[in-house]
Amino acid sequence: MSMEQFEQKKAFVTRELSRCVTAVDGNVSKLEYQFTDDGQESVIIRFSNGYIKTVDVTGDSLYSVMFNVVEALAEV
Repeated sequence: MSMEQFEQKKAFVTRELSRCVTAVDGNVSKLEYQFTDDGQESVIIRFSNGYIKTVDVTGDSLYSVMFNVVEALAEV
């Protein structure tokens, strides 16, 4: 993944997607994007009660990231 792709995905998750999800679900406080040295990508969903849910988004397009986060929220 290039630095540009990393920055684009991080910005999408922490800004646009986070704003949308927190507006729709009052229990979610924010979304974070995590990229590890071994290439794993995750979205961390932080809830206002302290609960944390991690969603694997390794290699996902922005659309797929959005879909996977919404799907994970539907399971909570």
